[in-house]
Amino acid sequence: MFNEWYAKDTSNKIKTIFLSRMSDGKRCSGSIPYGYNRLPEDKQTLVVDPVASQVVKHIFELAVEGLTPPAIARQLTEEKVLIPSAYTLQYHPEQCNRKAEYGCTSWNANTVREILSRQEYLGHTVLRKTIGTNFKTDERRFATDEERLVFEDTHEPIVDGELWEQAHRRLKHATRRIKEGTHQEECLLPGLVYCADCGSKMSYQTNYYKSGEPYHSFRCSSYGNRTVNCTIHHISDKVLYQLVLRSIQRLLSHIIADERGFAEELKSKWEAQANGKPQKQKDELQTINRRLNELDRLIGSLYENFISGLLPEKQYKSLMKKYSAEQDSLESQVSEIQEKLEQTKASSAHIGRFIRLIKKYKQPIELTKEMACELIDKIVVHEAVGKKPNRQQQVDIYYNFIGQFDLPLSEKEIAEARQKAEQEAAEKAKRKKNRQRESNVAHQAKAKAERWAANDGHKYPKRICEQCGKEFYPNSTRQRFCNTDCTKAHQQAEKEKKRFAEKGEHTFRQKVCKICGKPFWPSNGQEVLCSEECKTINRRQKQLAYYHRKQSEQKAGEAI
Repeated sequence: MFNEWYAKDTSNKIKTIFLSRMSDGKRCSGSIPYGYNRLPEDKQTLVVDPVASQVVKHIFELAVEGLTPPAIARQLTEEKVLIPSAYTLQYHPEQCNRKAEYGCTSWNANTVREILSRQEYLGHTVLRKTIGTNFKTDERRFATDEERLVFEDTHEPIVDGELWEQAHRRLKHATRRIKEGTHQEECLLPGLVYCADCGSKMSYQTNYYKSGEPYHSFRCSSYGNRTVNCTIHHISDKVLYQLVLRSIQRLLSHIIADERGFAEELKSKWEAQANGKPQKQKDELQTINRRLNELDRLIGSLYENFISGLLPEKQYKSLMKKYSAEQDSLESQVSEIQEKLEQTKASSAHIGRFIRLIKKYKQPIELTKEMACELIDKIVVHEAVGKKPNRQQQVDIYYNFIGQFDLPLSEKEIAEARQKAEQEAAEKAKRKKNRQRESNVAHQAKAKAERWAANDGHKYPKRICEQCGKEFYPNSTRQRFCNTDCTKAHQQAEKEKKRFAEKGEHTFRQKVCKICGKPFWPSNGQEVLCSEECKTINRRQKQLAYYHRKQSEQKAGEAI
């Protein structure tokens, strides 16, 4: 037991010595980052390797172009670039502490990721990257950001801060390769769209209309995976792209019109947010810091009591585990509160960087992936309210360096938006009408083709002639006879039938007597009187009328 305590105490002393050296900024490891060399007379100083540094810079430039670490590794392999261990073995064998194959050019994606994550290329010295977990074994763990020791501007940088941030911003939004032979399109907002309710990233979906035409949209990934009870938060990619592009155009116009006014307006907004932070968070931060100081004191006294033998090992381990867990929890709370407080601090440097970025894209007419990744930090999509045509959905756009910045719409923009909405509604109604017309035409053509196929190439089905009784294919729906002869024969038969119905067996049609008014059947076409009596009466009437006319003429002659 005493020997184990002695070994542990010795290990702690060695750790303390190393920690003391690293706290002074001195390197305790024999390895150096790829792209740097040591001075023979001063092993603590790093100098830039002229060849390897260009490879490192090339890797960061490829990351800015949107390539993922596997894609960068494939390109470096195609370019026949030596891997770091092979390069060190070939040109600096005194610094090589890894097994490597001479002349190897097969790059690995993990090597690229390690190079892209090293802060040494910014000119910083990073120490205490790993910490031993047990003095009896060689087990180590990665140090947290708080445990890691970083000394800035200790040597010449290979990449500048702007290139570093651009590369890591693009890596954060890297997308998978699109499968060949699919309708999948490249997303212009990779990893930038988030759900407002559950906070998860929204997935880029490819769906299909009934006609088979593909369309793309965003939806909550938690809703699709059923991991969290969340709603779909569906939004079309074209609608979201148009919103983002319009927001960038309006913001750019505002900056060009009054750049100084924009900076002052943004500073005022940040200061108002900072002053509006609740005092409760600041008080909570002070309380947590006091508890952390107390835990440091308790852990120090606990270790001293354990070394002096006043505290058994079992209780020491139990208390250390309890204090360490509480310390980790409090440190995470401190980080969250500080991050919230720092988010609202005004920074003219951040405003200037955003203005320089957005002014690169003068009068953009379409949204690009590079533009979105450089300007936008995240896009938060809320659940839609209502149904079409009254569907409304809130979308919050957060820009890099300045956060969310909403410009109020002017009366002119409101009028233009209303006019555009009316035009889109009219175009939509016109498209719907055209689709209905096309659907009707297609349906009629299909029905016609089916009808012709069912009638052996004829327009109408077979019928039986009403005159001769033979089958025939008509030329219209009203055709009843197979040819003109049958038509004429039918017409003549109908005439005779009608004549027989009117006259029966008589030759001439029935007439009405002009004298007695009774109907009678004449014997010829000129006969108008039914009997001899009526003929006698008619003759007498004519004679009497002749007599009276003559008498009138005679009297008229005598008067003259």
